[in-house]
Amino acid sequence: MNRHDVLIVGTRCAGASLAMLLARKGYKVLGVDRAQFPSDTVSTHFMWPRTTAALAKWDLLDKLAATGCPAINQVIADYGTIALRGRPSAVDGTAVMYSPRRTVLDNLLVDAAREAGAEIREATTFQDLLWAEGRVVGARLQDASGRPAEESAVVVVGADGMWSPVARAAGAATDVEHPSLTCGYYAYWAGVPTEGVEFYVRHGRDILVFPTHDGLTCIWAGRSHCDWDTYRKDIEGTYREIIGLAPSLAERLRSSRRVSPFKGTSKLPGMGIGDAFLGAQLLAEALARGLPDAARLDSSLAAYQSAFRDTTMPIFEYTLKAASLKDPESAVPIYQRVAQSREETTRFMDVLAGNIGFKDFFNPPIIARLLA
Repeated sequence: MNRHDVLIVGTRCAGASLAMLLARKGYKVLGVDRAQFPSDTVSTHFMWPRTTAALAKWDLLDKLAATGCPAINQVIADYGTIALRGRPSAVDGTAVMYSPRRTVLDNLLVDAAREAGAEIREATTFQDLLWAEGRVVGARLQDASGRPAEESAVVVVGADGMWSPVARAAGAATDVEHPSLTCGYYAYWAGVPTEGVEFYVRHGRDILVFPTHDGLTCIWAGRSHCDWDTYRKDIEGTYREIIGLAPSLAERLRSSRRVSPFKGTSKLPGMGIGDAFLGAQLLAEALARGLPDAARLDSSLAAYQSAFRDTTMPIFEYTLKAASLKDPESAVPIYQRVAQSREETTRFMDVLAGNIGFKDFFNPPIIARLLA
């Protein structure tokens, strides 16, 4: 068997980034993915400054810009009777936002991992883990032609999605989870004028508008999770009914053209691209501290788990609140006051972006001050 420092199963946003970072540190890394890149996957696309800041740190942001992805300079949060327009604060000097197609972003990350020295095998599936003395020591793989291979590694990382076969094979427990609260479908549209990213929140409904590559706009129309069976029985009718709750957007779609099939899901327990990048950065640092000593590695990985959970928990908690799709009318007086102040609007956008925690903005003293 070939011997690697780290074997990574799954090489999209999290796995490819981790492979790149470890290879840049001089480790021998093998990354495998069942896909062949460029490859698409269900995604919201949008990257806030905390996410683009990671790409800037990795010297990849200019490469993404060079792919023709339009820069996003404004976020519109529309709650029916009030719409807030602004942008979050820069993170580490990076303020630009993007909504790239995953066919472009994931391919860019895979190329960067290879350029750093990682070996990436596409069209390769994970079969099982290899064990010795109670520890994982590698993985059994299979290539596109069905040929098996066994690869040895000090560490095997499962970056293979929300229902990770690696996690199942390892018997890994879920640290924090919550049932999906929303469901929906999205499609790509040509000829949709936009002023940036647009979020529309209505009672039991949400709409997300993301300008992306090739002059296209990705538009998601969501409903509460309990409506999934109704939605999938009449996808286009339900989609357009939801879009109709945002009249200005519905009007723009009348003169535009849908250029893709609808893609949908009712299984949304995961977080986004930003957390994938964060996890890759934190795990790369933890592995660099822990390899190759087994005892030191265990403590370093435990510290990684705590750091990742503590950093992402405020974003997770806000995401649950947003995904509940409660009637926003009760909060409209607060939004109206926020809209009157550029500073407060920026802080509100920082909540959406994950720059500050939900409770750091929406707490009794601040709400009292806003409504005074």
